[in-house]
Amino acid sequence: MPRPTIVPTQFFRDTPASVPVLCFVLIAILTLAFTCVSIVVRPAMYSDSGWGFYGWDAGQRTPAFNTSQPPDPADISKDVTRFMTTWTPGQHVLPGLLEQLGLSLGLAMALVTALFSILGLAGWFALYRRFGFPLRTTMVALALITCSRSFNLSFSIYTGGEVLLFGVAPWFILLAWTLRDLRWCAILPLLAGAFLLFFAKLSGIILAAATICGAAACGDEAWRRRDTIRKLGVAAVTIVTMALAFYYGWYVRGPTAASIAADVHPHGLAFYMTFAISSLWGASLSLGDLGSYLFLNPRRPVLTSVDAIYYALLPAALLFLVLPCWQLRRSHGEYLRFTTIIAAATTVVIVGILVRGGSVSLEERHFRVVSQLLLVGVVHTFLEVPGRSLRLLFLAVATVASLYGVASFAVRTEANLHHPLGIRGFRQSGTTAEVLEFIRKIDAVTPGAEAPLVLVPSPEIGLEFRHARVLSNHADFEPIDELRRQVYRGRVDRLYVLVQKRLLSDGKADAILRSFVDYPMDGWKMVPLGDFVCFYQVRPG
Repeated sequence: MPRPTIVPTQFFRDTPASVPVLCFVLIAILTLAFTCVSIVVRPAMYSDSGWGFYGWDAGQRTPAFNTSQPPDPADISKDVTRFMTTWTPGQHVLPGLLEQLGLSLGLAMALVTALFSILGLAGWFALYRRFGFPLRTTMVALALITCSRSFNLSFSIYTGGEVLLFGVAPWFILLAWTLRDLRWCAILPLLAGAFLLFFAKLSGIILAAATICGAAACGDEAWRRRDTIRKLGVAAVTIVTMALAFYYGWYVRGPTAASIAADVHPHGLAFYMTFAISSLWGASLSLGDLGSYLFLNPRRPVLTSVDAIYYALLPAALLFLVLPCWQLRRSHGEYLRFTTIIAAATTVVIVGILVRGGSVSLEERHFRVVSQLLLVGVVHTFLEVPGRSLRLLFLAVATVASLYGVASFAVRTEANLHHPLGIRGFRQSGTTAEVLEFIRKIDAVTPGAEAPLVLVPSPEIGLEFRHARVLSNHADFEPIDELRRQVYRGRVDRLYVLVQKRLLSDGKADAILRSFVDYPMDGWKMVPLGDFVCFYQVRPG
């Protein structure tokens, strides 16, 4: 008798017992593979984390917490102490502590990434199950997260707060869900959890407030229940306490993404809402990243901005978000209200910052945790929906996203193998071995001599210096007018300026050199370093 043919969408419905096991095996294999490759190859680092490690290194020289000590623009022979507010300290404190124990920074970043990735998977598993979703739905959702680009990115390029937030966020949401009766005794544990979210990533404060709002108003017919007044009171006290602590302890002490001015998009609110809704659906599967890879790849650009990508994702986002709302309204109503409130509150805050001209980047990662919160409902809906065409559509999207996610890790790993390994054990993706060798030569300091001052074009390069004082900019990404506005006064015995060779032709290198106003332009000497050049002026000794 011939064996029956099982189409892909039937597999999930006809073999429920095998799906969780297969998903668990896939999750375990991929997580172990990502971890082993990260430990052996070592990750690179985004520049945001580079700035944070400047502060960590400064902390080894001063008792002041969470401060950096860059050269003072008013007199580059001196340093100035600044409290760091753009990024919270978790991203550099945890790897820094492991480095102090004797590990290389690269290995420390790999281990922190592995720890918080596993912690996050365990947290999402516990949360999804607490929401009442079956094991099959939970494991499929976790498998999709594990296959996504966002999950494996930190194993090859350390993303700092992103991976820490992934590890901490589901546990805080689980805490808020467990305490959603919101007795007055819930205030202290919620404040403690909110602090951990904030420590992991600055935007954690937004997620914490949104989650507490969701816990306060997610109950059945909350508008008719007398205890809703108490819940709203507890939520208000908790959120106001968080807000006051954040404002006076952090926000007023320096710049953040909400306070740094940026241009408002020409389409204004319409585009920002499109961006938010598309990200709420696509961020968990890295669909926006996939769109950027396909259409904004520098090697073969098709589009000039992300606008069209988010507009194109909007119809699918509406389908994949509205249908679960309809399907889950009876079986998982409380979960649905909880996640909807969190999504709405997060959207209001981030879109509000963007409309006001805040410098929040147009990246779906800002909505990733909320998207992962919504993902389990989407998965459950499309596993159970009777329409075969809808299940096929979901399967196609999930398959493409998963293949892209795993393939992107392989591509980045291959790229890392061609990047030089720095003195602190992480891959320097923004420079070359020739530059690293030159850095080691100029970093030497003889007893009694003044340490050299070096300007580098990206902060992670500055982490190669163990003795020199470092200035950094983002010359590749900063407009030339911004570079021209930068002014450095004073002189030091040895000043070096590292720039990419391509900046010589667009005027950026000239603008950087002229920013050192007390140095004559005809006094600069140049050392070619392959794709880089180093300009320097040395005071006669």
